[in-house]
Amino acid sequence: MQAIEKVFNFEKGRGFPSSDLMYDKQEAAVFKPVVFNADNDKRVELVMHPEGGEIASFQSLSADQLVEGYQNNELKGRLKEIAGRLNEESNPVIMLVKYKK
Repeated sequence: MQAIEKVFNFEKGRGFPSSDLMYDKQEAAVFKPVVFNADNDKRVELVMHPEGGEIASFQSLSADQLVEGYQNNELKGRLKEIAGRLNEESNPVIMLVKYKK
């Protein structure tokens, strides 16, 4: 779910900021999810929502930032393995966020 704020800044040409929301069936409560990538400890934005299936969200990770993270030893796991094969000119890496089974 998303909550959209009814605000538009005409001077900047921006508006209607949104926040992702989730519903916890067990707690019967709505909350703002915070998800971190275990391989680089950065927040995952849940803004891309594929229709149905096992993919909850996806995010594009720029190659130059991954290479920098690799060189600074900030990555671990599969992401470190992937970043080790990249250079600054490589295509972005698409991270798939799957539902936990």
